[in-house]
Amino acid sequence: LHVGTVVDARVEADRHAAIESNHTATHLLNRALRSTLGEHCDQRGSLVAPDRLRFDYAAREAASTEQLSDIERAVRADIAAGLVVDAAELPLEMAQGITGVRAIFGEQYPDPVRVVCVGAPVAELAATPDNAAWRKLSTEFCGGTHRADTIDIGDFILMQEQSVAAGI
Repeated sequence: LHVGTVVDARVEADRHAAIESNHTATHLLNRALRSTLGEHCDQRGSLVAPDRLRFDYAAREAASTEQLSDIERAVRADIAAGLVVDAAELPLEMAQGITGVRAIFGEQYPDPVRVVCVGAPVAELAATPDNAAWRKLSTEFCGGTHRADTIDIGDFILMQEQSVAAGI
């Protein structure tokens, strides 16, 4: 491309909506993993594609079959609840002070940072950052595209869980 080149840019609406659904579902999965496996459960990466998502995380031990069922049920319940998905930029220090906010370990974030919350407006979190209720929500630093409401995600099914042991 060069300055002055005429281009025709289009958004593939169906593909974009599918990516939004899977990306928002990764946030719900992160919350469900943390609430089921414990606070020590940390995201290490993810893949968001139109036809699937992959969520990489570190935990003390592999999830049991019962825990995997609980995680899937929790994500599906959040979807069915029709929770609002809100995003806003906040000063980094303020955003870091919100109870329960999640960020990827080792990642560097800009100031201001974009905060995405499923279940409450980001302005409410910023107004009362120490509210213990925020820990139950999915609140993350994220620059990605999302659905406006979890009901628009559709369905969610855990297809595979794979444990990888760290080498010594």
